Amino acid sequence: MGVRTGFVTGAVVLLVSAVVAVVLARVGHTPQPRLLAAWPGELPLPPAALGAGLLGALFGDEFRHPLLAADQGTVPRRMGLLTAKLLVSAATALLLAALTVGCDAEVLRPFYGPELAQAPADWTALSAGWLGLVIGCAWSGVLAAGVFRSTTAGLAAVVAVPVVVVPLVQKVWEGPSVRTAAGLPMRVREVLLTQWPFGGERYVAEVLRLVAQPVGGAMTLSLTALLCAYLLTTLRSRV
Repeated sequence: MGVRTGFVTGAVVLLVSAVVAVVLARVGHTPQPRLLAAWPGELPLPPAALGAGLLGALFGDEFRHPLLAADQGTVPRRMGLLTAKLLVSAATALLLAALTVGCDAEVLRPFYGPELAQAPADWTALSAGWLGLVIGCAWSGVLAAGVFRSTTAGLAAVVAVPVVVVPLVQKVWEGPSVRTAAGLPMRVREVLLTQWPFGGERYVAEVLRLVAQPVGGAMTLSLTALLCAYLLTTLRSRV
């Protein structure tokens, strides 16, 4: 909170998102969820996801401070510190995602009426995917910056997910041996012979549907690989 980099980054993200949303609405042919997220189809990630990834990379690169620069090979890594960084970056990403959608809706309302500013019909599923994308980008920035000891590398890892990993996952997803996970909650419920509380099978099915998509699968794969790399470097530094 005492460093203004996060506030400046957040303000730039909100400003750019508002401008992009107005331009996309002016051009037309953009679905309403992408308008609210300010996500043109030509860009791999929206401004909010890039901003969350940059803030995550700043959180994850503990060696960017001058006092620690001389000890880059000797400063021990602690899992408690990593957990704190993941929690803080997730909270920051949630706030940035919510503010982006809210600001874009309020900017679109006076220009194009309340139709573009109202919540979509399937807003629950869209919100889950939106929040998952922004938090995943923030966590990718944290882990990649911690592994490579560089904020630039952390941001590059965030951009590499939609540019490099997603096409690879799409090729795997198109294979004939891949099964859909849509019926997994119902099969689990049949095995356990019990009802999911509060209609939980619907939420589990939505989470599995997001993970089964190319972007969700690529983000999950990237986060798993980065976490394993971080754990390996942590164990090596303790040996």
